Amino acid sequence: MRPIMILLIISAIIPLAVLNVRAQEKIIIGMPGTNFSFLPFQVAQKKGFYSKQGLDVQHVLMKGTLAVPALINREVDFITNFNILIYGAVKGLGVRVVFVSAARQMYHLVVQPSIKTVADLRGKVLGASTAASAPSIATTEILRIFGLNPDKDVKIIFGADESIRAEQLRHKTIDAAMIQPPLSIKMKNEGFRILLNAGDYLEFPVSALGATTVKIRDNPEQIKRVLRALYETLAFIRNERAETIKLITEWLKIDPATAADTYDLTAKYLSPDGTASEKAIMARVEEAKHVGKITKNFTINDVADFSLLKSAIKDF
Repeated sequence: MRPIMILLIISAIIPLAVLNVRAQEKIIIGMPGTNFSFLPFQVAQKKGFYSKQGLDVQHVLMKGTLAVPALINREVDFITNFNILIYGAVKGLGVRVVFVSAARQMYHLVVQPSIKTVADLRGKVLGASTAASAPSIATTEILRIFGLNPDKDVKIIFGADESIRAEQLRHKTIDAAMIQPPLSIKMKNEGFRILLNAGDYLEFPVSALGATTVKIRDNPEQIKRVLRALYETLAFIRNERAETIKLITEWLKIDPATAADTYDLTAKYLSPDGTASEKAIMARVEEAKHVGKITKNFTINDVADFSLLKSAIKDF
């Protein structure tokens, strides 16, 4: 065989070999649940945006309390709970938000059918999870916006996850609760009322991508590949409604009509570019400081680093 032919064959094989090596790079992303706010991660996997970047990504479910320790101990490469990341950063645990997928709250305030306004919640019982969780914070902030004192005007029962709050509503042991779609849509179809969408009032990020400062320093190229995949996913979700609804139907195992309602009510709260405003992020920092009784002052750079995102998407 002529030398030039051998060189041509080798030049064709090498790129394929490089792609195959890249495709074997396994990434583990920890997630607290399966609901619409984490849709971009699912779409990135199902539509091949991860693999396009040479990544074999596994999503694993884990409780929020385990997320930061797992990240620090390198049991996972990234975690996705925005609140947990902020709490970890203000505690000095060396974690940063590098991407925001849902820039606003996606919770619906689901209430008993007899409740017509937020003012009607006075004297009523509301269900929530832990006091420092996103749905609980959303509940108290919405009450304040509408002139109710969450400590005096209502009774909030803490400690129940979303599925339990739905059952409490069904058994009428609570009058209202923040619930995410598609479960909130299912509750509406059962006859409950969606009083409002918290995202219309609260610029409060829900889901994100976070990494350790060590990983940001030592492996920025890997992070940028993940960020490119997610950035492309956000555009896909915005522009491909029908295909996205099909993916929601399959992923969450719901009927197409509920999936369409979920998309139409909630897709607008996904971040358009993978970031959130400094005001929104710093508001969560102040909340974390209050919960943790921390007096230290922080800047945006102490909790978030969007420099890799800006670098990753400059060619889009």
